[in-house]
Amino acid sequence: MSDQEEHEAYPWFFGKTDEEAAREFRVSLARQMASGLRITARMSEAPDKGTVVSVEAREFPAFISPQSGRSTGGGYEAFDPHDPNSVMELQRQGIVALRAWLSRYQGAFEGQGTSLKPIEGILSEAGWRLARSA
Repeated sequence: MSDQEEHEAYPWFFGKTDEEAAREFRVSLARQMASGLRITARMSEAPDKGTVVSVEAREFPAFISPQSGRSTGGGYEAFDPHDPNSVMELQRQGIVALRAWLSRYQGAFEGQGTSLKPIEGILSEAGWRLARSA
């Protein structure tokens, strides 16, 4: 046995069979593919005759991975923009991602004179709405 095999990180990289490593790699590829899929939903209300119509196009991920199922190996599920639970899960994930972004980049922007107070306001309002609806 070499010294490297006794290193605590050795099993993370070499403690698997080729079959296990290949499966993990394929699962990783599937997750990358699913996280990049997007759907576009056009939302409008039917107008009265002769009424000007406003159409909003919004982009959503095609699939989301609910946080609650991740610790038990849960996978992805189709995102439904009409399902309140699906929308709340995506909002929760958005808040976490935006907080992480703010934590990482806030100093760089504010150091150059850019205020990120609007983003902090979004996080505060969105977090309050989600907490109230839970």
